[in-house]
Amino acid sequence: MNQALFAGVNAAALTAFKPDLSIDYEKSAAHCRWLLDNGCHGLAILGTTAETNSLSLDEREQLLEHVVASGIPAEKILPGTAACDIPSAVRLTQHAEKMGCKGVLLLPPFYYKSPSLDGLVKYYSEIITRIGGTIGIYLYHFPQQSAVAITPELIAILLDKHPGRVKGIKDSSGDANNTKTYIDRFAARGFEVYTGSDADFLTMLQTGASGCITAMTNLTAGLARQVFDHIHDDVGKKAQLELAALRRALAVADTITAVKAVKSALADDPQWDIVRPPLCSLPTAVRQQLIASFQPLIAG
Repeated sequence: MNQALFAGVNAAALTAFKPDLSIDYEKSAAHCRWLLDNGCHGLAILGTTAETNSLSLDEREQLLEHVVASGIPAEKILPGTAACDIPSAVRLTQHAEKMGCKGVLLLPPFYYKSPSLDGLVKYYSEIITRIGGTIGIYLYHFPQQSAVAITPELIAILLDKHPGRVKGIKDSSGDANNTKTYIDRFAARGFEVYTGSDADFLTMLQTGASGCITAMTNLTAGLARQVFDHIHDDVGKKAQLELAALRRALAVADTITAVKAVKSALADDPQWDIVRPPLCSLPTAVRQQLIASFQPLIAG
């Protein structure tokens, strides 16, 4: 587990926006530094939580450049480089390798629904062939959003077809049995499995997961780090109970807007509430309910 490139606690990092909806690159990079200083081993930037599908290709490249230029080691960054079209995914992945990243996170193409297994194999294979280089490919299973599953059958084919290139997967399905299936079938081959579920973090670590990549880690990196560092003792068990309780509290609203609302309170900075349309900030009553649930964390 600890030999994995991104072993440990990884935040699906938020993107900060200015009032005119442009990216606040400095604030985004500062948040990434804060995460590393407060419990994270690594950063999954430009993923779902980052509102990446509301960003242009140029903005995605510039955000990665700003984060690296701020002094954060590129090898600690796992950027999302997915796109529905192959040329864009190739461009973003090659840029990530040029910046020094060791891996990228790739959703399946999500516009056309119910693609065949053969179509998905061809999609990922075409990207891997075109990018060249040595950067690792991490698959991203999030069927609630993409409506396209990363099945064990797809993983098995890609591992055989592209040995050494497909390094692992982030499982954001929230299905612990699915995560366990990935671990049971592929971990022995060095395939890294990262849970996207805060509620199951300790159990998945004990099962053989390499770590986590979650949205709530933007707020709870310290708790998640306690779980990782104390996997076999009561400190870890207590931290896991707190994590699970906070995740239940977060479920009152859309994850991105909820995490941003708490981040705004945690940082005492209303700018963190800003999201790009079509997302909207939380209604006042929901926001107040959420902040109350996280008040001990905010006060601390």
